[in-house]
Amino acid sequence: MASTPYYPAAPTSLSPGAHSSLLPPGLAAQDATVLFVHAHPDDESSSTGATMAALAQAGASVYLLTMTRGEMGEVIEPSLKHLEAKHPQNKDAGAGLGILRSSELAAACQQLGVAGQIFLGEGDSYVPGERTRYLDSGMTWDKEGRATADPAAPEDCLTRLPLAPQAAGIVALIESIRPQVLVTYDADGGYGHPDHKRTHEAVAAAMTHLEGRPEKPQLFWGLEAEPRVDDSRPQALIQGDLEAKRKAMQAHATQITITGPESFEYSNGVPQAISPIEGYRLLAGDLQPPAPENSSEDSNQPGLINSLVTALAVGLLAGFAGSMYQSHIWYFSSGAWLPYGSFLACLLVFCAVCWVALYTGRRWAASLTGTVVFALIGAFAYAVPGSLLVYIAPGVNPVGSAGALWAFGSLLATCAGLLAAIRHQASHESAPSFRAGANQTHVNNKGHKRHPY
Repeated sequence: MASTPYYPAAPTSLSPGAHSSLLPPGLAAQDATVLFVHAHPDDESSSTGATMAALAQAGASVYLLTMTRGEMGEVIEPSLKHLEAKHPQNKDAGAGLGILRSSELAAACQQLGVAGQIFLGEGDSYVPGERTRYLDSGMTWDKEGRATADPAAPEDCLTRLPLAPQAAGIVALIESIRPQVLVTYDADGGYGHPDHKRTHEAVAAAMTHLEGRPEKPQLFWGLEAEPRVDDSRPQALIQGDLEAKRKAMQAHATQITITGPESFEYSNGVPQAISPIEGYRLLAGDLQPPAPENSSEDSNQPGLINSLVTALAVGLLAGFAGSMYQSHIWYFSSGAWLPYGSFLACLLVFCAVCWVALYTGRRWAASLTGTVVFALIGAFAYAVPGSLLVYIAPGVNPVGSAGALWAFGSLLATCAGLLAAIRHQASHESAPSFRAGANQTHVNNKGHKRHPY
């Protein structure tokens, strides 16, 4: 007589010393992208649904890659039993069940707040020349009640096909959405399902391929089965959203029966708990907080005295050079004239203010540069009675008008330079970090557009 199927017990309490987040230290949820990789529809809800919902509610972009469509699954509803791949009346090897389970998955993802779901081989996980679909390998229970490979698994199922193309598809998706956090099963697959183990192997191979590259996620977590006292890897226990998890599990009606507020069964009728607490072990990455930046020694920004001297020196140079050229005028035969010298002098001030703002990183320094220019113009115009270095007399003659344009234009040039520098700095600070919602088009690091989920 076969033993009762084994499923690891869900954690019921939070352990001292366990981390309470899957995110890297210092990363806010609203700035985070997290990619979960699961083997079949319903795995995401029953195993990590509480965590996924909590992350999404906190503002993180949560994505899901599902390796297969669960074509080999058993069906609970009697009227749908004919969809099972092993049913005597079935003629499509479970393809119809895969379609139905895909629709269940879409409904579950809505409950969990998933930004985008994709099957391996589709969309951004497609690798040219490789498969666009991977079939469920199925499983059976051995005499000890442990999950084991199904001898009747299709030849083109996930576990009977090469690992490398599967890992390459995961790499392609990671390159597109740039998650900081990657989550899948531990090496044991949770309870030993062959597809769960292969999923872990494919994700681990993808992480190895990304070694040393900026696209590599900072943290790689494995879903924990039952905690072992000899497991020294960092642990995370996430107190997630129980209600969202239950509703997502309920969407998978072909696979799951909700039997109570915190209990469910698969088709084999083994009672299991729906837990809001989900456990993980760190497979790769560093949980140490980033070292604080040393603004005085490590930053490229010049110091206070350097910024002050720079602002004064550039202001004096710009003011002197502009004053020398501001009176250059083009006279036309019709009596018209163009004070091109004043325009060029003001352009010089604009460039000087922009450069000081960007070089020093201090707006007051750029303002000081413009102030020095204006003060020098005033000195040239009024410090010495009868001075002709800058003659300010608007409307009297072309030279007087050019001097007035130079004096007041230098103030406008200072303001314009400051605004330009501020906009330039703001555009760099808010540059996209490859986060994308479900309705956005992703761009890979070669600049080519990739299709959204």
